[in-house]
Amino acid sequence: MVEIALCLGIVAIALVAIIGVMPTGLRVQKDNREDTIINQDGTLWLEAIRGGSRGLDYLTNYVDSITITNVTKNGATVTTFINSPGTSSGSNPKTDGSMTNGYRIVYLLSTPKYLPWDAPVETNFITANVRAISGSAVDKDKAAREMALNYLMTSEVVPFGYSNVPRESTNFTASGLPAAEVLTRSNLWLIARNQAPNFYELSLTLQGPVISKAGRLEALGSPKVFRTLVGGFTVSSNSLPVFLPHTYSQVQTWP
Repeated sequence: MVEIALCLGIVAIALVAIIGVMPTGLRVQKDNREDTIINQDGTLWLEAIRGGSRGLDYLTNYVDSITITNVTKNGATVTTFINSPGTSSGSNPKTDGSMTNGYRIVYLLSTPKYLPWDAPVETNFITANVRAISGSAVDKDKAAREMALNYLMTSEVVPFGYSNVPRESTNFTASGLPAAEVLTRSNLWLIARNQAPNFYELSLTLQGPVISKAGRLEALGSPKVFRTLVGGFTVSSNSLPVFLPHTYSQVQTWP
């Protein structure tokens, strides 16, 4: 009996230690699962936007909304796009129900953050509320949809030439410049002018899980940033851009 009691005491001590470690193990497993899903989704979104993908209509099952905040010197306009045909309400903020297919989603996420210099100064902030595309098949069922990982994704599309060449270094019309400096600056201006419509820096920031707090979505966890260089001309449909890979345009050398 004494031996049995000692054995039970040892087992009890071991169980207490194991039970104390279990929450940490479960939390680490959860964090690793979320990191894996976000890494896989981030790569998928990069390729979809960079390739101007068509036919990805299944994305409507995972993107709950896309909010674009357009900031100008006259103020800000907020538009939230959802998958609800015919829905349109409000003046600011607005609700637009035209996010009905995957091509439209790619359009919205391809919106440039900054417009070119020869246009009014505008800054666009694009945020999408997304449910995990990769991961367990169980989470894809409609009944379990609310249990899937939810994350916020911000998209930044910046013309490569304008963002990497200081504006002053391309100002060849400045007064008092020697001939050699005018030539150097004018050459940089021509390069930047042709790079801008053909090359873009794409940056996606994914952060989750997302919780609702005081009527607003708040992202927990550490943000993960995915970057790539997009090569190709953009075409517009309904004032929204989409990339055409391996299709380039030559800008006129002089205005």
